[in-house]
Amino acid sequence: MPEELKIIKLPNIDLSDTPDIETAAKRIFHESAQHLRDNFVHFQKHGDAAALMQIRIGMRRIRVAMTVFRQIIPGDVRSRFNREFRYFGNMLGEARNMDVFLDGMLAENFNKKPLNKAGAELRLHGEAVRGEEYEVIKREIFGGHFESVLKAFDNWLKSNWSSKLGKAATKMMGRPVTPFALSVIDEGRIELLNQGAEAEHLSAAELHDVRKYAKRARYHLRFFSSLFTEEKMREGFSILVQMQNCLGHINDVKEEMIILGQLTENVRADYFANVLRYNAKVTEQAADSIDGYLEEFAELWQLYEGFTLETKDLRGPN
Repeated sequence: MPEELKIIKLPNIDLSDTPDIETAAKRIFHESAQHLRDNFVHFQKHGDAAALMQIRIGMRRIRVAMTVFRQIIPGDVRSRFNREFRYFGNMLGEARNMDVFLDGMLAENFNKKPLNKAGAELRLHGEAVRGEEYEVIKREIFGGHFESVLKAFDNWLKSNWSSKLGKAATKMMGRPVTPFALSVIDEGRIELLNQGAEAEHLSAAELHDVRKYAKRARYHLRFFSSLFTEEKMREGFSILVQMQNCLGHINDVKEEMIILGQLTENVRADYFANVLRYNAKVTEQAADSIDGYLEEFAELWQLYEGFTLETKDLRGPN
C-alpha cells in the first residue's frame, strides 16, 4: 500500500495487567491520543482522506471514553474536550459524506451518453464542493487549534487526576476494572436495545441515532476486549460491525439524497432535464438496497438480544 494511503488504526489495548479503573482509563486515553497524533502527522505529510477518517473516528472514540469514565473526570474537563472534538468531528463528517457520495452514488455508469454527461456535470459540482471542504479542514487542522487541543489533552492525561476529584471519585479510581467493564458493556447494550426496538417504524434520522448507540457499544467492547475471551469478543464484534454497516448504508443513502438535491440546484439549465433523469436512476438503485439492509438489521438485532457478557466470559490468568 502506498505510504499516503496507509491506514493507521488504533492498536489493541491490553488491560490484562491493569488492576484498577484509573490505570485502565489512562491507558485507553493514552492509546487513543497516540492514534490521533499519528494520523495528524500522517495527514500533515500526505493530506489523504484515510488519515482524516481515522482522526474523525479517534475523536469520536475519545468522546465515548469520556462518557465511560465520566465519574472520575471533572465536568469542566469533559465539557471542554467533548466540545472541541465535536467541533472537528462535525467538520470532518461533511467531507466524509461528500467522499462517500462521489465514490458511491455518483460513480454510477448507465452506458447512456446523456445520463453519463449529466452525472459528470454533477460530479464537477461535487468535486468543487469537496475541494472547498478540504481547504477549510486543512486550515483548521494546520492552523494550530487542533494541535493545541491535543497538547492540552496530553497535559490533562499526565496530571494528577485525584487532585481535582472528591473522595467518592478518588475511591472509585482504585476499584477493580473487570466489574466496571462488565457494567459499562451491559449499560451500553441496554441503551442500544432501548433505542432500536421496532426499527422498521423509525425514520432514517432515528436509525442514524441507533447507529450511534451501536458504535458506542462497539467501542465499549474495543476498550475492554483484552479482559474477555476471544470467542466472545468475536461474537460481539461480528454482530455490531454488521449492524453498523447496515445502518450506515441507510444513512449514507439519506445523506446522498440531500447532497444530490443541493448539487442539482446548481447545474446548467441545458443539463437540468437529464440530471433529473440521472437522479431518478440512482435513486431507484439506492431504494432497491434499503429493504435488504433493513431485513439484515432485523436478523442481527435478534442475535444481539441474545448476546451478553458475564463473569464466566472473562479471560483466565495467563
